[in-house]
Amino acid sequence: MLSARKLALISLLSSTVVAISYSKVLSVPYLPGAFEFMTVIIFVSGFCFGSTVGAFTGALAETIFTMAPYPLAWPGSWLFATSPILLATMALLGALYGVVGGILGKRWNSNLRVTRSFVLKLGISGFVLTFIYDVLSSVGFYLAYPYYPSVWVAIYTTFIPLFYPYPPIIHTVTNTIIFMIIAPPLILSINRLLNVAK
Repeated sequence: MLSARKLALISLLSSTVVAISYSKVLSVPYLPGAFEFMTVIIFVSGFCFGSTVGAFTGALAETIFTMAPYPLAWPGSWLFATSPILLATMALLGALYGVVGGILGKRWNSNLRVTRSFVLKLGISGFVLTFIYDVLSSVGFYLAYPYYPSVWVAIYTTFIPLFYPYPPIIHTVTNTIIFMIIAPPLILSINRLLNVAK
């Protein structure tokens, strides 16, 4: 059973994630998949508040953003066009960031210092998680829509520039950098606020 505090945190964090994602779409619409800040915030929510909060934040934020990915579009136009299989895939992948963030937070949070080693670990975490995300979201797209002739073609297109001037795997590279730059100060700031509130 989720406590009132956890429900409030999930609501606040997931709405923050969606708002930041919409802001990015509006400010840089010509780079739709090259970089995003959604997953790093989901990861940090799990890191700082535990796997449960991180998982629900990730699942809820990814579901909302997948149903209505563009803030100026009428939500119904996406709601009725989005496959439930794709929604489930994206919700699970969003939750994955929060769960892994929670697990790593338990391991690293007790002795937290922003060192080069810590920054590198966060970068590696971002790389691995985003690589899994990019490949499995391609598989989810294949299962949801009969566009690709096979699942291997769907995975293959993750690594080649089919729809954009860059391959979707560029997201893995940019997210690694984002995790190294944004996650450490964000984690440190939240932890300081939590310590002050105690």
